[in-house]
Amino acid sequence: MGLDAGLIVQKTQRKLRLLGLHGFRTSGDILQRQLSKWDPSLHDLIDVDCIDAPLPSVGKSDVEGIFEGPYYEWFRFNKDFTEFYYMDEMFSYITDYMKLHGPYDGLIGFSQGAIISGCIAGLQEKGLALQDVPPIRLVVLVAPAQLRAPHLKIVYEEPTIKCPTLAFLGDKDWLRSAGLDALKSFANCTIINHRHGHTVPRLDEAETATAARFLKSQLAAIDAMPQDQVKDSYLTFTAVHNIVDSKVHINPRNEDIYATP
Repeated sequence: MGLDAGLIVQKTQRKLRLLGLHGFRTSGDILQRQLSKWDPSLHDLIDVDCIDAPLPSVGKSDVEGIFEGPYYEWFRFNKDFTEFYYMDEMFSYITDYMKLHGPYDGLIGFSQGAIISGCIAGLQEKGLALQDVPPIRLVVLVAPAQLRAPHLKIVYEEPTIKCPTLAFLGDKDWLRSAGLDALKSFANCTIINHRHGHTVPRLDEAETATAARFLKSQLAAIDAMPQDQVKDSYLTFTAVHNIVDSKVHINPRNEDIYATP
């Protein structure tokens, strides 16, 4: 009886372990502070490891004067959004981090970080990336959109992404329409519409309850998985790695990753 009770207590204390990807020209520390606005009841359900992107910011950050730097960015692009740089380096950086510090149950991202999180879930699900890390069981996307790099269109095409998704869309967010369009590619998506703009929102009681239900359901689903299925999650490199090189290679150039395009 005592042993069973101990196991129950241990199980209820488990949190979803999420890798946190910050927004454009911010940082992991800033994302952590943005998420701190959420109710403690949500933080009782998630353990977020917020990391810095690999590229130092090369332009002004929108959060200067609000949050202190340094600031980072995940990839770079031209003003017309027709050319993207350092995409391969970004995917490799995230993959290597997950292999070294994982396993993670899922991803959580804001803005550029949300765009990347959704894209990564789709790439892994379709066998095009992250085949040597455990499956991503859920994604939490705050102010998402599609990653518009031409070679990544395959991510958002049929079949739709089945990874359970919790998305936050702001009524006043300039990226709202792009977010709605992106979420059409996610088949199992819970959407929380909030009254704010392009931000990690402070959630009201109803929004907090909806987010908590989603997180609890995913935690229960993961904990109910057979142990052999959990073990099978730890994949090794296969021929799929070659598919990544041939189908998802965006940046054919070999500049120093910290150089300005």
